[in-house]
Formats: sequence, C-alpha cells, structure tokens
Amino acid sequence: MSKRRYRKISVCIWNDAKFMALSNDAKLIVFFMLTHPDLTQLGALRANVPGLACELGMELEAFTKGFQEVLTQGIVTHDGKLLIWFPNFLRYNLPESPNVVKSWHYGFRELPESALRTDILVGVKFLVDGLSQGFREAFRKTFAEELAHAFPNQRTESREQRTGEDKCVDDSPDVTSGLAESAGVIETAKTVGEDSQEEPAIPNCPYEKIKEAYNRICTRLPQCRDMTTQRKARVRAVWKSGNGKQFLEWWEGYFRLVRRSTFLAGDNDRGWTANFDWILKTANMVKIEEGTYLPKKGKTASLRGGASVSQRNNDVFESLMQE
Repeated sequence: MSKRRYRKISVCIWNDAKFMALSNDAKLIVFFMLTHPDLTQLGALRANVPGLACELGMELEAFTKGFQEVLTQGIVTHDGKLLIWFPNFLRYNLPESPNVVKSWHYGFRELPESALRTDILVGVKFLVDGLSQGFREAFRKTFAEELAHAFPNQRTESREQRTGEDKCVDDSPDVTSGLAESAGVIETAKTVGEDSQEEPAIPNCPYEKIKEAYNRICTRLPQCRDMTTQRKARVRAVWKSGNGKQFLEWWEGYFRLVRRSTFLAGDNDRGWTANFDWILKTANMVKIEEGTYLPKKGKTASLRGGASVSQRNNDVFESLMQE
C-alpha cells in the first residue's frame, strides 16, 4: 500500500482577499492544483493548461479563463508552457527537518528547465535563509550545483559568517513547534515568458522608513539602529512577496500586531525579547500573523480575520497612545 501524502492548506485562505476575488471555477482550479498528485514539495507542478482542464473535466475555455484569474491575482506563476508554481506554498508547508530539505532536490531536478525554474530556486533560497542553520546548510549542500549556476558571481557564505548572523536571529524559544506553515516565496508571482529577463515593476523598498516605523511602534523591543546588508536583504524579500507588503501601511500594521504581544516583549518564563531580525524570519512572521503570540483574547480575534473595523480602530488608538 502506497504511503499517503498530505499537504497543508490554511483555513485563512477564506480571509485572503485575492482568493475570495476569484470566481467559483477559479477557486476550484486552485484547490485542484494544490491537491494534484504531481505537485512537488516545492509547490511546483509540471503540467500544461489543456492537460489540467482534461483531468478536471472542465471545458478548456472555462478552465483557461479561471486559470487566468489565478495568474492575475498572483496566486501562481506560469512559464507559459509546462511549469506552474505556487510562490507561497512553502510558507504553509515548512520543512520539519533538514532531511526534508534534502528530499526537495529530487522533485526540483524533475522540473523542466526555464526561467521560472531558476526563480523557484531563488525563491526557495530566500525562504530557507529565514530558517535555522541546519536547514540552510542542508539546502546549500544539496543544491550546491544548482546554486552555483544561479549565482555564478557569489561565493557561499562561510560557516563563521552565518554563525554571526545566527546569534542575532536564532536565540528564540520554539514555543510553537507544532505549528507548521508560508511567500511564499518571496518573489512576486508573475507569468514568465521566454524573453522575460527583467524584474517585475516593484516600488523601491523604503528601508529607512520601515526601520523608523518599527522603532516608533515596537517601543518595548530592542531598537533597530542600523539597516545592515543582511537586514536589507531580509526586508527586501518580504517587500517583494506581495500580498500588500509593498505598502508602508502593511508594515505599520504588522508592527502593531507585534506590539500587542506581551510574550514577544519579554513577558515569558525566560525573559526573552524578540528583535527586528527575529520578527522578519519567515517562520516567525507566519506565527505572528496567525496570532500565535497574542494573549488569548487577541489571538481569537486574529484567527477570525484580525481585520475588523473595531480591531483596526483599536490598533490606531493604541498607536496614538504610545506615540
């Protein structure tokens, strides 16, 4: 008997504005692709539109129309031929161990070569860079050949360099090891054509304004004094992930959500306090956005949507009281 395979689909999908904007046919197409037997652990699917329409039993014209809606909303990326990718897939299916990262390699090698295949590698690298050292090392070693081709002019960071960064961002307790989640990636979803070489039009990332917003709102957390190269790379990755993150208002709202957590501000049995680097790690952002670190009352509100008018008014009030 073959081993059963499972994938995580967050219930928060019903609060996602992009998904809810889809027609019923488009929603069905999303679920069909997310649960397709050939979807890899990276959220990539080797398939073409006519073939998927045939499998689903939907008229090609109707499927093409629904699929275009999904592309327009940035939920998937398509190379126009045989490769489809969910950029945010890994955010909701984070690896449970470095061995899982190693197992990604087989599925990646089976993907057809294209510009999108390289985008997938880059996007996965950004996500893994937000995980702990064991995951990063497993990824760098397993995908060494592919990374060398994708980044021919960059040297792999030494263990000493990475350890220095880890001291800044990996000193937190794992209080929610049972929560698995992610983009994610971390690349804005787009359709990739054969001649597509340019980055999509994305507003320039206002690093200093984001730092100022953090320092102004998260007053109980250590201040961010310098926007280092590593921090800029992490902020830029989040900024490019879409879903409203290319607006300063989203960052201010996220920092207010962080501020509402007394746990992150040191109210825990270790006296541990989060910092700017920690709250921007992919796995931690997922937990923060889901309300994991909020007091029980606040957590319930977050899981129900967290975007009600009363909640937004309360956030504004708290902001005014502290500023």
